[in-house]
Amino acid sequence: MFTQARFVRIADNAEELRDNRRGEGELFADPALALDAIATAVGAPAPGLDRAWTAALRSEHVRRASRYAEGLNRAEPGSDGHMHPNRIFGALREVLKPDAITIADGGDLLSFARMGLEPRTYLDAGAFGCLGVGTPYGVAAALLHPERQVVVVTGDGAFGINAMEIDSAKRHGAKVVFIVANNAAWNIERLDQEKNYGGRIIGTTLAWSDYAAMARAFGLHGERVTDPARLKGAFEDAFANAPALVDVVVTRDAISSDFGKGLAWGPDYQALTAWDEAEQARRR
Repeated sequence: MFTQARFVRIADNAEELRDNRRGEGELFADPALALDAIATAVGAPAPGLDRAWTAALRSEHVRRASRYAEGLNRAEPGSDGHMHPNRIFGALREVLKPDAITIADGGDLLSFARMGLEPRTYLDAGAFGCLGVGTPYGVAAALLHPERQVVVVTGDGAFGINAMEIDSAKRHGAKVVFIVANNAAWNIERLDQEKNYGGRIIGTTLAWSDYAAMARAFGLHGERVTDPARLKGAFEDAFANAPALVDVVVTRDAISSDFGKGLAWGPDYQALTAWDEAEQARRR
């Protein structure tokens, strides 16, 4: 059955039809409507459908995701003594409601956020997107949905691009919580320089700025957190007093999946590593 499989791409954006692996069939259409039409046309599944293969992929994905989630609150600090950024997401899982709107922004931090944030209503810069969008996204989302929790988790570098928009949040009453993962660096670039260019760190470090103090200057609730034990309480206080900003001091030592695999890395066959590895194994 596997040898007869075909890879079909469906996208409502023509550019996304060409990302990574081209499909043997490519449909420029609304994905939900296209899948509904395909299911209607196919009807009942054919006899002999290889359900074990897809079940194994789902099971492995769930196992890996569960193991990762269980380790968020146990992530070790770096050699500098600052907490691992995963501690942010472990604490958020205890605070966020099911209908929360989550937004991620940054380079290295975005990699941790994609893994650490639970699937909800989610926004980020997208593939090859523009850093700095998180703060205005959060303001807009909070104004559109004032009844829902809205949280922006951003790296300090990305936050600096549109940091002044926290003033817009205050002036317009946007009840958004900004969480700044502060490692005083454009860290994915800094790590690249350190690991691949002989340790020549040029233009990729920032000051250990107090973004909570900046928030308070604009009239927002602001708190700086250096102890992971305080994270849950700080986030609860932030949502209770939104708009708010929590400045979380994190280590530069944490290695994100994006840095570990390379920013431009993509599987040869599929968009998911587990799926790619399974297909590679079946082809051998």
